[in-house]
Amino acid sequence: MQKWAFVWLIVCCLIGTYSNAFVANVYEINDQCQVKLDELSKAKTASNLELPQMGWEPVKTLPDRWGLTWPNYSGGAWYRLKWGWQCNDNARLAEPIALSLNYINSAGAVFLNGDLLWRDQHLTEPLSKSWNMPRYWVLPISGLKQDNNEILIYVYGYAAQSAGIGKLEFSDVKTADIHNQKRLWNSRTLFQINIILSGCLGIICLSIWLFRRSESSFGWFALSTFFWILFVANTLSTETYPFSSSLVAARANISFFALYILSLCTYIFRFIHVKKPKTECAMLIIAFVLILSLWTVPLNLMSKVSSSVFLFYCGTLLVVYVYLCIVSFKTKRLDFIFLAVCMSIILMFSVFDIYLLFTNTGHEVAPLSPYSSPIIMLFIVILLASRLNKNFQKIEKFNEELSTKVQQVSLDLSSSLNDKHRLALTNARLQERIKLSHDLHDGLGSSIVRSMILVDQCATNIPNQQFLSMLKLLRDDLRQIIDSGSETDNKIPETPIIWLAPIRHRFSQLMDEMDIQATWNLAKQWEAEPTALQCLNLSRVLEESLTNIIKHSQATQVRVTLGFIDQHKLELQIEDNGLGFNVACMTQNGMSIGMRSMKTRVERMGGQLQITSIKGETIVQAIIYLKLKKHDDINRQN
Repeated sequence: MQKWAFVWLIVCCLIGTYSNAFVANVYEINDQCQVKLDELSKAKTASNLELPQMGWEPVKTLPDRWGLTWPNYSGGAWYRLKWGWQCNDNARLAEPIALSLNYINSAGAVFLNGDLLWRDQHLTEPLSKSWNMPRYWVLPISGLKQDNNEILIYVYGYAAQSAGIGKLEFSDVKTADIHNQKRLWNSRTLFQINIILSGCLGIICLSIWLFRRSESSFGWFALSTFFWILFVANTLSTETYPFSSSLVAARANISFFALYILSLCTYIFRFIHVKKPKTECAMLIIAFVLILSLWTVPLNLMSKVSSSVFLFYCGTLLVVYVYLCIVSFKTKRLDFIFLAVCMSIILMFSVFDIYLLFTNTGHEVAPLSPYSSPIIMLFIVILLASRLNKNFQKIEKFNEELSTKVQQVSLDLSSSLNDKHRLALTNARLQERIKLSHDLHDGLGSSIVRSMILVDQCATNIPNQQFLSMLKLLRDDLRQIIDSGSETDNKIPETPIIWLAPIRHRFSQLMDEMDIQATWNLAKQWEAEPTALQCLNLSRVLEESLTNIIKHSQATQVRVTLGFIDQHKLELQIEDNGLGFNVACMTQNGMSIGMRSMKTRVERMGGQLQITSIKGETIVQAIIYLKLKKHDDINRQN
């Protein structure tokens, strides 16, 4: 939403002021002195260097616009003021006199008794712009005559821009300065403040739109603010730069105005959540046609076309305003109603400025349109505060809902974790049972079988001491099984020989009694240390293999080899010359518990177990992969 001030600022730019005032004949300077105006006339001229001798016409009212007396005239003109002054007290004759002039449209110069007082920078294209700059000049006493003084004002302008001069008056310097400051405040300073506030609002809305592209209304408001600033800045400028001429600057200004209204109307539609693609497309096409015609029409038609464009977009904005009021009344939404109220206040400001524009009150009253920016800023602040409050409420509600959901999910997760924990405990117990079963079979089972064979094959009664030793061995095996349940506490033997010494001792005695010749080829040092779990599992594989040889193979020779294929591969090989068995058949029909145990143990370590058997030769080969020791350890072993 933007301002209605554009309407009347443009009117001032295009047609000047309509405040009709008859030219005063007497101007009171102070309580003793007065200036009497004897003549005010004007004449066309071809150059600012030539003063016409003929063609002078009286000027009855000020401001004077050429369109009333010289229709369609564009060029130069001279205004001539003949006046005198007198004082009741001759001592006051030394007080200076000030001449004030509201505006010159477009550019001009002022002469006093043939001497140049002031002139615009450019009196030819590109023309300076003095129609928006009130001025006053202190008339030097030394250059004044008491009875016959002449002021000449040169003006160059265009009929399409309402060329002429504004209201003039004579006064003392202090009064002229006060009145000029008031005029500057009303005609320039207010609008400069308006530009600053509009720029701040535009930047804020543009930032909001950049971060939230869905809020398109803020983007359109920022765009409308941009065109408004261009329009007002071009209006307040005293030179045509960067445009090549004053006519080009005027055309650009009307174009800025049209684009501003177009953006503003689109902003209102977006704000009230109304999308009319066909209407917006038609507005774009109309804007293109009107702006194109504005830039292509000849000079003599420019005034009519500019006025038509201006009135069309004033009407367009009025229609959109009425539509806004209708939508606000139907929806009862506070933000829509508040926007309609703001627009209504700005409309009342504009109506008041119209009254000042077309009537002569005799008093200089400040326009209200520039104060529209603070109203808009207040609206934007309240709107943003309202939306921020709604967002906070949504966030708080979302946090409450999220907290409830988190609690529910936590309860569900806790229940799920409890179930998972119970399953984990059940699985752990099952795994422990399987492991215990394997350990009992491979470790204690082999010891029991060995003891049973000794007892069975003994020809005489076993002495108590020997029987006690056998029981102690069984006890030791049972302790080993119990201790292996905590594998993290197991220590790695220093050498392979020390590692296999207990197994070698237990089985060597049994093999000697059964006339089985055993050969042990063991590596002297670790090239790469196995873990405690790997040592335990290989021990079980070796015990199961030797037990099977003793129970089933009827072998006479056994060879146990433990060595390194390379630095990270440890190989355990058990070879015998027994009866052998059909490996394929056993695999198809299901391995025995012992063989399944060996296979499971080796594969669990990521190793390989290979069994080959023919009559007279059975080989059990287990290969596991080890982590290499540090380089200095390897060198030390070598």
